[in-house]
Amino acid sequence: MKLQTKINDLQTLIASVDATTKAQHDAERLTVACSVGSRESAISALDISIASRGSASKSLAAFAKLPPSRRDRATATKAKAEAMGKRAVKCGENYSGATDYTVNWTAFPFPKAETHTAKGDQYSRGCTYRKTDASHVVSLSPEWAVLLAEREDVAKLSERDGLPLIGIHADGRACWVTTKRGAITCETGWIAHFGETCYHSTTSQKAAEQGLAKKLAFMRAFWVSAAEARKNAAQYAKDERRARLIARLCDVSATIADALALGFCRPGIEAFQSQHHIGDSAPLRALLASGNPSAVRLALAVARKVRRAEPIAA
Repeated sequence: MKLQTKINDLQTLIASVDATTKAQHDAERLTVACSVGSRESAISALDISIASRGSASKSLAAFAKLPPSRRDRATATKAKAEAMGKRAVKCGENYSGATDYTVNWTAFPFPKAETHTAKGDQYSRGCTYRKTDASHVVSLSPEWAVLLAEREDVAKLSERDGLPLIGIHADGRACWVTTKRGAITCETGWIAHFGETCYHSTTSQKAAEQGLAKKLAFMRAFWVSAAEARKNAAQYAKDERRARLIARLCDVSATIADALALGFCRPGIEAFQSQHHIGDSAPLRALLASGNPSAVRLALAVARKVRRAEPIAA
């Protein structure tokens, strides 16, 4: 089945759901207008309700005309995309006031992630300062949602790197959510992946592939080094204890340059910084305390460099 056909089916399903929801809301407003409103307001609400019910019937009929297999595919695609959107929107942090999370569908040809803030209640009667209410919103686009639902393998890899996807376009671009100072936003770029490893780039597909090659090269070197060290388990354990001791006790920090040298992509680094509130440099003990496997690996690599006075392998 052509991609555009899948997109059209998804749009038809979304239109039927939206029209049905609007008809239900208009019917509720009609009930209220008939019970407490004036005759004019009740007539107006009736006209609106009749129009929305007609629109809902047409939308439902259009979706019902599709073959069962296409209806099932569109329903499954919508459910998968919304589930990914719900996980992505949770990247937004809790604010001091009321915080809510919303996933919806947009008519725009691209997905979005944004946070809206407003002044909330006062902290107390004696305090004039107000809390901050926040609304984190992820807007999914049908044009990007079909491949998002079909490429669950790539979505899982990106989410594991702290950059949950909210869309994949037919031209190869992907859209992922990032967090900055508690708010969510999105970036559009390219993802290269191999096995259980991926690399994000906002520049080009070629840059993503080059970054992935560098990351894989370091990982291969790391695995070879670990395999050689395991030949002498006692010495390996001793080296690990020394590196962890240095990381915990010495006043040594890791920088963004160290992370880039180890093959980590810049969007992933920024996502980690935002999640753990870490600046452009971080004490090794803080990286160990984060419990993040990549952060621990970075801390130990820097600790070994300090102990051996050797540069980190690029």
